Amino acid sequence: FDIGCSRLCSTVVIANCSPLVSDISHTKNTVKYAAPLRVAVASSDRQKNLELDVFDPALWNNDTMVSWVEGVAAGKIDAKLFVNSLTGVQFCALSENEFYARAEAQAQLGDEEAMMEIGKTLYLEMWTLIVDAKTRKRRPDGSIITPEQEEEERKRAEEKKIEKLKVWAEREKHF
Repeated sequence: FDIGCSRLCSTVVIANCSPLVSDISHTKNTVKYAAPLRVAVASSDRQKNLELDVFDPALWNNDTMVSWVEGVAAGKIDAKLFVNSLTGVQFCALSENEFYARAEAQAQLGDEEAMMEIGKTLYLEMWTLIVDAKTRKRRPDGSIITPEQEEEERKRAEEKKIEKLKVWAEREKHF
């Protein structure tokens, strides 16, 4: 995922690169081939009208991020110290090791294991939010479809299907 990307996309390119020095020429060719595939698309009217996703952590400011960390960690760590002055997109870009290091830095003597568990929880919850934000369904006009609206649409489609079946059953009686 490109965390900072606000546009909707449906193409994924996976470029396998080797960390071995002996494979440097192959890795260089792979990167050279894959790099142009990430094309910036001029924003269209459709993209300008995208509804702001308040549950996308990449769009959060520092205060929102701090309150989220406080809620997930249940007050067991100093959220302001954990988040520092990072914005949502900066916080989302932190590595898993950085989450563990920030949690461990707040550990008291003998409390390292509990802090590591909090770091793991925060990291997993953050990535759950990121993936949910990137896979959230939208209408063609850019507005977000909530799970309730999706369920309602499914029920309407099911009702239409039942009505059609009834009409066809009625027609079958006359033949």
